[in-house]
Amino acid sequence: METKVVSIVAHYVEEALGQEGFHYVSVVVANCKMLALELETQVDEVNFPAEIDTEALILASYLHDISTVEHGFQNHHIKSAAMAVEVLGKLEVPAERIAKVEQAILAHTTALSPGQRSSTPIEGRILYDADKLGRLSGLAVVTSLIEFGARYPNQAVTGDMLAAILRHIEERFVELYQSLNTAPAREMAREKFGNTLVHNHATFSGMTR
Repeated sequence: METKVVSIVAHYVEEALGQEGFHYVSVVVANCKMLALELETQVDEVNFPAEIDTEALILASYLHDISTVEHGFQNHHIKSAAMAVEVLGKLEVPAERIAKVEQAILAHTTALSPGQRSSTPIEGRILYDADKLGRLSGLAVVTSLIEFGARYPNQAVTGDMLAAILRHIEERFVELYQSLNTAPAREMAREKFGNTLVHNHATFSGMTR
C-alpha cells in the first residue's frame, strides 16, 4: 500500500510530465518494485543487502525524470535530484530518506563497473536497472517499423534497412544487458528482449521470403 507522501508525489509527477511521460515513469516504478521484491529474497547475492528503503526507491523512481519537461534530458539526473530534494523537503520527508532519493536519482544514468557497484547505494543501482528495462519497451517502435515495411513494400523502407536496424538493436541490447547491476534485472531483460526479438525476426523473415 502506498503512503500518503508517495501518492502526493505520484500525482505531482503525473501533472508535471503529462500522460505519456507519466506512463513511462509508471513502468519504471513497477520495475523498481519487482526488482526490490526479488532482491529482498536473494540475501546471498553479492553486494546486495536484504534491506532496501523501498519508499525512497519508489519516490526516486517517480521523480527521476521530473526536470525533463522544463530542462530537457541533458544532465537531467542532476536537475531532477535537486527538484526532488525541494519537493520532498516541502512534504517534510525525513532528511535521511531525502538523501537516499537524491543519491538514487544522481546514480540512475551511470553505468557502473563491477568494482563501483558496492560503493553505490542499492536504491540507485535498482533505479538504473529499472530505467534501462523501461527503455526496452521502445523496441516496439522497431516492431512497428518492420510491420510497416511488410504492409507497404514499395515505400522507402527496404529490407536491407530493416536488417540493419535489427542488428543495431541487438548490439544495443548487449551493451544494456552488460551494464545492468542486478541478476533479476538481467533475467527480466532476457525475457523482455527475447520476446521482442523473436517477433521481429519472424516478421522480418516473412517479408523477405
